[in-house]
Amino acid sequence: MNSSRTHGVLLGGLFVFACGTPPPEPAPQAPPPAPVARAAAAGESATDCPATGVAVDPLPRTRPEHEQLDYWLTRTAAVADLDRPLFTPAELAAFNARIGRRDVFGASARADLLAPVDPARLADDLNTRLGYLRGKFESAAYVRGDGTPLPPEQIAALTPTLDARAFTDLPTEVRVALDLVPIHCAPQREPYYTPSRDPAFDRNLCSMARAQEPLQILRPWDGGLALARTTYVMGWIDLADARLSPPLEPKIARRFIDGPFVRAGQDFDLSDGQGTDIHVPFASLMPTASGRREALVAGPGGVAVRFVDPARVSAPERPLTRRAVLTDAFSYLHRPYGWGDYAGGRDCSRYLMDMFGGLGLVLPRHTSDQALAGQVEELPPDLPEPERLRRIDAAHRRGVVLLHFPGHIMLYLGRDDAGAPMAIHSFAEYLVPCPGRTDGAPAGERETLLRVDGVHVSDLELGRGTSRTAFIQRISRITVLAPPAATEPRP
Repeated sequence: MNSSRTHGVLLGGLFVFACGTPPPEPAPQAPPPAPVARAAAAGESATDCPATGVAVDPLPRTRPEHEQLDYWLTRTAAVADLDRPLFTPAELAAFNARIGRRDVFGASARADLLAPVDPARLADDLNTRLGYLRGKFESAAYVRGDGTPLPPEQIAALTPTLDARAFTDLPTEVRVALDLVPIHCAPQREPYYTPSRDPAFDRNLCSMARAQEPLQILRPWDGGLALARTTYVMGWIDLADARLSPPLEPKIARRFIDGPFVRAGQDFDLSDGQGTDIHVPFASLMPTASGRREALVAGPGGVAVRFVDPARVSAPERPLTRRAVLTDAFSYLHRPYGWGDYAGGRDCSRYLMDMFGGLGLVLPRHTSDQALAGQVEELPPDLPEPERLRRIDAAHRRGVVLLHFPGHIMLYLGRDDAGAPMAIHSFAEYLVPCPGRTDGAPAGERETLLRVDGVHVSDLELGRGTSRTAFIQRISRITVLAPPAATEPRP
């Protein structure tokens, strides 16, 4: 297949995700629908049950102490050793290697940006995604920003007929993002949406590469775009707008891919030595150069060794303990939510991926894949709540626990002093029932959608009495981040 035909076929794009869980490829599952506005009934105020609102901060039943790290260190110390490493170095290496296995995670497996690209596999992945998107546009599940459907000729161009020959001899050119770089799911800049057309949920925004993150340019594309990938997502970038370093030498690229790293604990600027400041945002990972005081930092002129103030970064190769997990988890508290990294925020899965990544533990990008990353226990939908909580608490004693339901994932904190189960997570919204709502009422009837849009501590009661039900009722998987033999004493 010639290159012009290849470019024409791919007008529809790749997967979208964030906190979504789509079959058969990592395409998006949209958030549950917002309540539908309705006319007020006779004798009822138009403001009696608004369709939308803003959540209180802190959230209902979240007390000030619930947002304090020390509180949860004390609570966790009662059930587990805060400072015992959850993995030996060999166990952690094996855990991370599994996240790169396609036989386990398929196209969502972590990619080695320096490994040769399999043309047949890449063509197959893209064809599957194209077919998925064609179905979405044909059914009008996705529309353009003005609400109109994609024109028929563009839908027809999504026919999955890519040939492996279009992807032979791809380079392994690795650069480093110097700022947020949007990664589009389709080879186009134009966003597309579900029919609600919420601008914060652009389905053409797969993710963003963040500052000091490696990114591989696979091949140039029409219209000034390029097919590119990070270790966790693939899509198209705008080469004219993307702020990238020059290509890296393979040895330097390997350092940016594998570390070891120091993690920025705050935003700060470093000089590139040529009169230009390099902005290093919170949570950026920088390869260590010599201990904690020097790191490899990418800038417009390339990569150089720079002094970094030890007070601004973590120690390299910190042990992965419960104390470290809680400390890093709370460092993100109140930072903004963003579907697909919209406006620089983090959705639920990006929050966990970045947080654990700063501790050396690799997670996939999607919620559904993160839920399969450790030891998994399925919770049947009809499982009574007391038994659900018993199983969650038993898992909490074994290791660090993630709680998943379709489209969302949370880090379990444990029980508070009153016995309430709590979690910390990045999320956009939740529903509350209005007075008079009856059990089983349809979605949008006498319920209000409250915006949260950030990383917060909450209980598992949010949503109780609504069409979505409470978090505790929705949890479908418990995932324990611990090695397989975690229940056995380690010598």
